[in-house]
Amino acid sequence: MSFVNTREPSAFRTRNHEGIHPARGADRAIQQLFQGMRSPKSPSVDIFESDVAIQRCMIGSGEQSEVAVDYHCLVLWDTHVAEGELALGGCFRPYKKFPNTISTVVPGFFPAVRNLSPHTAIVCSMNAGFISHLEGELDRLPQGSFHELAGQDDFVLRNITRLLIKEADDGGLSGKLYSESLTVALASRLLYLGRSAKQPEPGKVSALPRRSLARVLDRMRSDIHIDTSLKTLAAEAGYSQSQFLKMFRAATGTTPHQYLLDLKLEKAKVLMAARNISMIDIAAACGFSSQSHLSTTFRNRFGSTPSRYIRDLRRK
Repeated sequence: MSFVNTREPSAFRTRNHEGIHPARGADRAIQQLFQGMRSPKSPSVDIFESDVAIQRCMIGSGEQSEVAVDYHCLVLWDTHVAEGELALGGCFRPYKKFPNTISTVVPGFFPAVRNLSPHTAIVCSMNAGFISHLEGELDRLPQGSFHELAGQDDFVLRNITRLLIKEADDGGLSGKLYSESLTVALASRLLYLGRSAKQPEPGKVSALPRRSLARVLDRMRSDIHIDTSLKTLAAEAGYSQSQFLKMFRAATGTTPHQYLLDLKLEKAKVLMAARNISMIDIAAACGFSSQSHLSTTFRNRFGSTPSRYIRDLRRK
């Protein structure tokens, strides 16, 4: 993919396409990039808010005109080889994108394109302000100007993108802390790959100070029944989101999402031992979206269903 940069991105023109729900922000950017595409799912604004969106797109053959793009977009080519032609230098030039490779688009004008074959892609769009803010939080600033990736095979970007689309397909089942952590990881990786050829080797990360860690853990316990966000916990610690993620892991040996999930499950076990609380109420008290969500998570973690765990408790 290629396009011409512009310092003054044009405003979006609203379009509604068959199979697409009304969207705003990052979801609309995906619709603009692939005009006429279809998506089997609703836009993901309710999961990632307006700064970030991810959709599985079904793109048909045909032509689309040049369009202004205000968002950073990452395209993971999926399932089939994508063949087409891009309008470059006054003529159309052929391109071929292979499954599991990644292309990116940065804010500017995306050229006219002819899609020669139907194909599918997973597309993630991120607000330019979100990217700039995250870049200001990085310990080591990437060098060079932002350039596009054109069919790059990067397993880190690919794996994070697939985890994000799975979370979107599941309706945000794992909560804000999980999706926001993945988004920060994706954007950080993209910043380094888009600005420099190699991401620097990670230096030694200081652990979150004891007092800051204690405040964060207290906040996790007190808010265990709600969908806690990464932004909230990072603010509680007094660090940026990207710094907080690394420092929390250095202090605890795990991610904030996994630590919080363990707290939820341990509280669920305590409530199950009380005998007089329904599973629906236990799920709500521990911040699970439903009883089935609690049951699935409990089984994955402990290898036993909640009902069997309760039966075993009562036999003792």
